[in-house]
Amino acid sequence: MQQALHDVVADPNVRGIVIGGEGKAFVVGADLGFFLRNIESGNLERIVQYTRAGHRLMNAIDACPKRVVACVGGVTLGAGVEIALACDCVVASPRASFGLPETGLGIYPGFGGTQRTPRKIGVGLAKWLIFTGKTISASEAHKVGLVDHVVPHEQLEATARSRALDATRHAARAEATSPELEAIERFFASNRADELRLGRTDTRNNPTLARAMKLVAAKGPLALRLSERLIDEGSRQSLEAGLQMEIDHVVEIFSTEDAYRGLSFRAGRQVGRPEFAGR
Repeated sequence: MQQALHDVVADPNVRGIVIGGEGKAFVVGADLGFFLRNIESGNLERIVQYTRAGHRLMNAIDACPKRVVACVGGVTLGAGVEIALACDCVVASPRASFGLPETGLGIYPGFGGTQRTPRKIGVGLAKWLIFTGKTISASEAHKVGLVDHVVPHEQLEATARSRALDATRHAARAEATSPELEAIERFFASNRADELRLGRTDTRNNPTLARAMKLVAAKGPLALRLSERLIDEGSRQSLEAGLQMEIDHVVEIFSTEDAYRGLSFRAGRQVGRPEFAGR
């Protein structure tokens, strides 16, 4: 992808760029087997190098002098969401879905997810997506501001190409106007990850918040704390500094027993959820 991006940027005949997925998915994330092999061999430096390479790609998309549009017509998880966030505009069809499931694997979104998500949709909603790992529909993603346009699937490619040729930059983040989204945003912005995980936060009998808190309870405690730290500290710094923080904590998170448990569980396609040790 890095080479392809370089080639189209250098091509004077290319006026705009569309990134899409071939098949039913946009991007479903990283190869979990790669992480496991390098954890088991003790070669965490390879994971650091991989993360740095991912950041170089996301940063190149973000800084691209030509307009870049994400054309999303299917499942979009982890790095897929992070690619979309680096684009100038996200166009999706109703078949699309979006999720950042990393905390359920004992890790955190490490390709810019803890930094570009709050900058696009706000801290509260970013924590909601990252702490719960919830997969949302294209319509929900549009309501929170993650997606800029939702169009019929048969119009997806044509709309994405049109937006790529549009000189206007991506739209500003849509405000959370529904009472439900406003409640979620306030709830996750004002409560600590550990309190949410342990069920110690008052939901005021709001069933949506109660369900969200149950999802947080199933996630890796160390991953939640690091995600929270990266979001909170990163939001007070430049994007560049926040992204560097993600890279700086790679060895820390992949050295944990929780990361190994979570990745092994998912790679083995086991039913249920992993049991995290908190270490």
